[in-house]
Amino acid sequence: MDLATVLLLHKSSFIVGAICFFYVRWRSKEPGLDFLAIGYGLLGVASTLAGAGEQGTLPYEVWTFGSFSIGVTGYSLMAMGLLRLSSRQRKPSGWLLLAIALSLSAIVGGMHWHADNQARAAIFNANTAAFLGFSCFVVLRDFFPERLPARLGLLASLAAAMVFSTLVVIKIIAPQYGPIEARYAFFMLIICHFSIALFVIVLVQERAEAQLKHLANTDALTGIPNRQHFLASIPNQLRTGDAFIMIDIDHFKGVNDRYGHEAGDVVLVGVAQAIAAVAGRGCMIGRLGGEEFALFLRDQTEATAFAMAEQIRRAVNALGFASGKETITPSVSAGVALWRGDCSAQKLRDWADQALYLAKRGGRDRVELHANLPSTEKRSFSVIPAADIQHPASGQHPRVEQRAA
Repeated sequence: MDLATVLLLHKSSFIVGAICFFYVRWRSKEPGLDFLAIGYGLLGVASTLAGAGEQGTLPYEVWTFGSFSIGVTGYSLMAMGLLRLSSRQRKPSGWLLLAIALSLSAIVGGMHWHADNQARAAIFNANTAAFLGFSCFVVLRDFFPERLPARLGLLASLAAAMVFSTLVVIKIIAPQYGPIEARYAFFMLIICHFSIALFVIVLVQERAEAQLKHLANTDALTGIPNRQHFLASIPNQLRTGDAFIMIDIDHFKGVNDRYGHEAGDVVLVGVAQAIAAVAGRGCMIGRLGGEEFALFLRDQTEATAFAMAEQIRRAVNALGFASGKETITPSVSAGVALWRGDCSAQKLRDWADQALYLAKRGGRDRVELHANLPSTEKRSFSVIPAADIQHPASGQHPRVEQRAA
């Protein structure tokens, strides 16, 4: 393949990539795509200058320094765009990459290294490999908090481009050790540029799909899994140690009636956060509807499951929500059931619901354990003496404390 064809393909890869990035940026508003588009566009301009210079239509000093400085700047903006896209943050530290590129251009121009074809090509490709290596590090680092398959494709494309840029440098500096001809490595770089653009677009699409899935599975108010997702996540085959906890906010209707639905929403969110904080990542949690929540845990005993529910009850009791001159202190009732023998998840949930009913009938602000014994006996466990438990005097509202004006 002759040089003119290679330069044409090289320029085309950047132009197509820039157009795609601009379009996707307009549709998705993802950070970094604008810098990627500008970077690819500058690389296309640099390639055009190099092609025009090779054909003798531009002065030698103009096209050599122009293609070098614009190309180096383009790769810095490309790395900056990948940094922002990968982390989904507009980090000001990314501007350091542009400063490095501009400083390198000033040094090369001041030393007139751009006039030497070998020096210019070696420095340019070494700089390219450095920016691509930085981009590889960023994409790999952010893979663990966001495990999207497109990241692996993008990482492979960036790594391949880095390797081929390094091979070009080796071939220029030590031709006898270069494992591949520079023009072939240059051609492979064109394919890598197309591949990078492709996987950036796929990454944006996968990210949008993941966000839609998250919205579909998450309760919009509290931010925890909704009923549909929670119930679908429960294993079909239960085993010894599986536990179900049903939790209900006591007298929540009274909160809405007395303080308004906005205050009720604040209480709901606060209680949900408290439950999630106590439960941690070791169990499934969901809002079943209204003021009712549920947890599914594995590898539990009656004591540990009950202790989890009791810890949640105490954590909720420690909450306080200001409403005018008053403080709303919510409480919850909870029912706990442990899997024993051959029963379905629905049956286990029914047992926990029965235990919750006993807790409410027993005065609320308490935890009850449904023991699935042959006699269907239901036993109540209390971590603190019953005489020390204080229930709302009216039986209609959570505790309310007067606050000084």
